[in-house]
Amino acid sequence: MALLGFAIYFWVLPLVWPPFVIGTPTDNMTLAEKVKCRLGMDLKDLENSLTLTPVITGEEPFILTYSMALKVDAASSGMMGTYIPSDRTAQTRHLALLDNGKDAHLYEIDRQTNGTYLVRWNTTAASYGSHRLQVSLFFSLTKPQIVDGPIRSETVTNMLQWDYDLTGFGRWIDFHGFLQVTSADYSIQIFDTNNFLMKRIDGHTDKGVIKERWDSHPTNKYAWTEEDLKVRVYITPTIADTNGSVKSNAPTICVPYP
Repeated sequence: MALLGFAIYFWVLPLVWPPFVIGTPTDNMTLAEKVKCRLGMDLKDLENSLTLTPVITGEEPFILTYSMALKVDAASSGMMGTYIPSDRTAQTRHLALLDNGKDAHLYEIDRQTNGTYLVRWNTTAASYGSHRLQVSLFFSLTKPQIVDGPIRSETVTNMLQWDYDLTGFGRWIDFHGFLQVTSADYSIQIFDTNNFLMKRIDGHTDKGVIKERWDSHPTNKYAWTEEDLKVRVYITPTIADTNGSVKSNAPTICVPYP
């Protein structure tokens, strides 16, 4: 039944390239032979099609966008996708963005109408410094097969790095991040979709850490999502003398919440 479905799909859409199943790969084949058999492509051509080409959108430096010439129909593992697809045996294809060899988190890989892909990486949870980005394509046989694209180097210089594991929406909205300066004033402003200011949290840190929590229960909403709220975080680095008195302030920076 599955093969019949694939045959019908290819007959109706003859321009889809490459076809879903070219042949039946075996475990004793090389990766190049498996790619040719399953995807109908040369391995080098597939690797090159995973190249990340920058696209300027105006959202930089917090959102970096790339185009990717890949023509294979594959599903993205999503904004918070797992590195290895959970279904390791089904005839599926998945894409993942890797950062220094691990899942990048906070990214999207979307297929465009022309069959290529657009990759968007939210850098607000990325560490300060150099990063090696790479797209991996997973396709299934009896065991998952992985093809890695070329490595692209990026340098993240954001003032604030949100903690991916401790930051998120829900009944309690947590703000946990690390600054690139030790001392700073900050203002967290939470708006609804109508730009009504629902909550403002002002604070100061001398340890380079922002750690705040808003209990949204009094608003009579059990849990908030990123579609419900807009968050703006303003950071003003401070320079203090030996007695702790502020001598001067650097310009205020607005950073997004993931």
